[in-house]
Amino acid sequence: MPLNERLIEVTAQTLIACRECHAVGDVSISGSSVNLVCPSCHESLGSWQTTAAASADLTAFIATGSKPATRQ
Repeated sequence: MPLNERLIEVTAQTLIACRECHAVGDVSISGSSVNLVCPSCHESLGSWQTTAAASADLTAFIATGSKPATRQ
């Protein structure tokens, strides 16, 4: 599963966060696999086979001008 765009947003600090709880996603790298998970909801926000694929997806998502998350 690539980046799950319906579950993420970009914070004002240009970080990827969970759209549900606004927690900044945790990245784990195992070999060449990359996983992005919400540390609060434990929801998978993205999964890639290579770091290059993860970087390309995240960069493209941020570049689309996604609205920054608002903290309450």
